[in-house]
Amino acid sequence: MVIRSVLLAHVRNHEHTEIVCARDVNVLSGSNGSGKTTILEAISLCAIAKSFVPVPDQALIKHGFEDCTSTVEALRDLDVPYRISVRVRNGVRKRITTAHGSSLTPRDIIGELPMVALSPDHKSVTFGGPAERRAFLDGVMAQSSKRFTELLYEHRRLLKQRNAALQAGAFMHGDGEELDVWTEQFVLVSAEVVERRNRFLADVMPIVCSAYEAVSGSAETINIVYQPDVASHGTLATDTLLSSSSVAEAYRAAARMLRPREMARESTLFGPQKDEIAFMINGGLVRETASQGQHKSLLVALKLAECELLHERCNERPVVLLDDVFSELDRDRCARVLERVLAMGMQCFVTTTEGETVLKLMKEISSTRGGNIDISMITLEGGIASYVQQSELPLHQSAEAA
Repeated sequence: MVIRSVLLAHVRNHEHTEIVCARDVNVLSGSNGSGKTTILEAISLCAIAKSFVPVPDQALIKHGFEDCTSTVEALRDLDVPYRISVRVRNGVRKRITTAHGSSLTPRDIIGELPMVALSPDHKSVTFGGPAERRAFLDGVMAQSSKRFTELLYEHRRLLKQRNAALQAGAFMHGDGEELDVWTEQFVLVSAEVVERRNRFLADVMPIVCSAYEAVSGSAETINIVYQPDVASHGTLATDTLLSSSSVAEAYRAAARMLRPREMARESTLFGPQKDEIAFMINGGLVRETASQGQHKSLLVALKLAECELLHERCNERPVVLLDDVFSELDRDRCARVLERVLAMGMQCFVTTTEGETVLKLMKEISSTRGGNIDISMITLEGGIASYVQQSELPLHQSAEAA
């Protein structure tokens, strides 16, 4: 996928901004608060129906306006045009429009414009708690599989319904038949989520290890250990394969065992919403033993692995968003990330306060690659953001030609 243009209307500090995009690298340069990240958020809104940073949709609407709209014009890898427009309005659901219709839901578009974002906010993937790692894993899987997207939505719905039944005291009426109905549906969906997560992590491990070695230049041992909640209740044998049927049976046993506690707490106490994905380095937990540099290298490796997986499973090159990574990563890591992304033929958007530094780095990469890099420089100023052509490299002129 290659984005040709992005149009923002009333998105944060942008009243009306349109940018034309280069095929390879788009450098968004400007001071803090000038609206650089907002352009990436607009792309994210058209890719996954929300910002890649954890903010409510309403935060995207420019002060004084009732709604905002992001529109992306792109070209698929098979040279098929793709256009999507997402409108966010206070108090109503998003209006998503593509060539397939004008009343689409987020689940309809996830994976259509594959996207990988790397931001300082994503440090929580390696530093934070289990929920952050589950969200990262589920986000990658949702973009690469329509079935998994449906499972996530269904799991969320059934968890809400089962909790509502517990809170309403459904178990106190009759023999608890209503709660049993919700439990069985929840068990079946949850079991498939666990099986798919386990299989996906087994597939991704070699890619993560390869990417980590390329980014860090070291031979440290990296591992990702899936720790499903179902195994913590003692209802699943440790040597049992995580098939849907075995996990479902273990969940049923856990539901019977935990029912008295669930009645007291009025909440579901088992399921994939409690799983852990443990990142390991040299046998120790990353969040406990890794250095700052190792954390950064692992996060970058995870994102590069995400690029490869989405390309393979979506049959479409993802668009890569690098938000302020030059303030977080050292120059060598930044160079390795850009080199790898370009080697995979993926379009990249980079935000920075130091556009000239990025352009200099792109020149060095271009000289080692021996080929042209189509690059644009977009300077944003004054809080409202203006589309200006540049500083050193003319718009759409290759670094090598310059």
